[in-house]
Amino acid sequence: MFYETVTHPGGTTEGNANEGHALWLLRRAVRRRFDIDLTTDGGMLISWTAHRQVGESVTSYPRSIRLRPHLPVAKALTDATCYDLLLIDSARDARYSSVQRVVTGGAWRIPPAATARLRARGLVVVDDDHQVRQSLTARIGLFARSHRTRTTDPEGHYYPPGEGARRYSAASVAICECGFARHCGDRTEARRHIAGHRHDVCSDFARSLVGALATA
Repeated sequence: MFYETVTHPGGTTEGNANEGHALWLLRRAVRRRFDIDLTTDGGMLISWTAHRQVGESVTSYPRSIRLRPHLPVAKALTDATCYDLLLIDSARDARYSSVQRVVTGGAWRIPPAATARLRARGLVVVDDDHQVRQSLTARIGLFARSHRTRTTDPEGHYYPPGEGARRYSAASVAICECGFARHCGDRTEARRHIAGHRHDVCSDFARSLVGALATA
């Protein structure tokens, strides 16, 4: 479940949304090419500019929908938990045993304590046939974890080798956890590049996520 905040010309509207509704919003955002930002807590921010015609003039105004999980996943995604989730995602036959209280998939088995944590934190979904898959919040959280971004402080003052005069460099580097890096003339440019990178990778992942869950 998610807390939903809708921003519109009249203000904001608060509510709740289940996974199905969140996926519908994501699918619509992909289709209409809205801006999508996926967050490490397993949530998302969808934003766009709406246009309304009043007489002969057109008014534009920002719109957005933010979803925040009831159970944020960022702190729950330890290295061991991420490994278990990747095991589940790699198997078509991952199942939950209500007797042994474990998740199994072919040759591997997730112990009861780890299985209980996955379920308690809302990281997996178990259907009526006891099949197990990653929850939407887990999928988003895993993605966002591997795309944490930052920009470095400007290089500042330095002394070029062989020169006595001190110089100043405003250079900054845009860095993403995935390995993306861009050297820029200043931090403003670096932030612009890293924002563009996030926009691209979030859009691509949202598109693949909608396709994967639609056929699940």
